[in-house]
Amino acid sequence: MKSKLFILTLFLIVISCKAQVIGTLEQFEECQKRANRDEGCPDLENITYVKDTNNRLNQFVGIWKGNFENKQYEIHFEKKVQFGEDIKWDRIFGRMVIKNNSGNIIYNSLNESDQNISFFGGNFQNKAYVMHFVGNYACLESGNVFVEVKVNNPNEMTLFYSQDKDGLLNPAKCPNFSSFIPLLPTDKMILIKQ
Repeated sequence: MKSKLFILTLFLIVISCKAQVIGTLEQFEECQKRANRDEGCPDLENITYVKDTNNRLNQFVGIWKGNFENKQYEIHFEKKVQFGEDIKWDRIFGRMVIKNNSGNIIYNSLNESDQNISFFGGNFQNKAYVMHFVGNYACLESGNVFVEVKVNNPNEMTLFYSQDKDGLLNPAKCPNFSSFIPLLPTDKMILIKQ
């Protein structure tokens, strides 16, 4: 009787378990390049985990510093494995502190939770890793950040910010919009790994 109960229990466990279907960052990067993304791409409907199988994200992990237009930037990137709810992704998250020439902090997200993070990674686009950035959303400050570690110098990274052009501006929450200066430069900035 015990063996029949054991076999029945094991059978029910096997049936109830949903197999994890793993896709890679490389597969999703390749899919983005195709006109017909379903052709030759992984079965996107069944993917449960997008994995960094080649550890490409590791090159970004750490503290990076740089200066641009009289501001000092310190960006902390960390890798999270299997992050998400329905589909889990390996991603890079970023927090930063920005200081002016006098050393006064003008922006600090180092203590923010993962839900209110500055940078949220997506995937690779050629050699660059694309992340979404939200700063002062009331002043339409959000967009994509492209980070790329130099092949010949893994301690040097370029960062480029492409600000979203669409959005609803609420003048009550951003009264100085006409003179508002985004936190990140829209020109390439060089960061050095610490």
